[in-house]
Amino acid sequence: MSEPEFEMHIRLSREQTKCLRDWAGTIAAAHFEADCEPPGYCLQVSTGSGYPSCVEAISGSSRLDLGDIDVMLVEVD
Repeated sequence: MSEPEFEMHIRLSREQTKCLRDWAGTIAAAHFEADCEPPGYCLQVSTGSGYPSCVEAISGSSRLDLGDIDVMLVEVD
C-alpha cells in the first residue's frame, strides 16, 4: 500500500488579500510613476508547532505583516 499524498493549502482571508493587493498596488504605482519596472513581492510563510502560522509580504526593504493564516494539509487521490 502506497503512502498517501498531500497538498498544502495556504489561505489568506478576504481582508488580508485586500490589504496585500492595496500594498502591492501602491508599490507598483510608485515604480510606474518613477518610470521603473515594479519589483513584485515575496510571501514568507512561517509555521510550526506551538504557534499559529503567519505570513509576511516582502518587496525590497518594504514589509507587510499579514498576521495569522490557515495552513492545511489536504490528502489527494
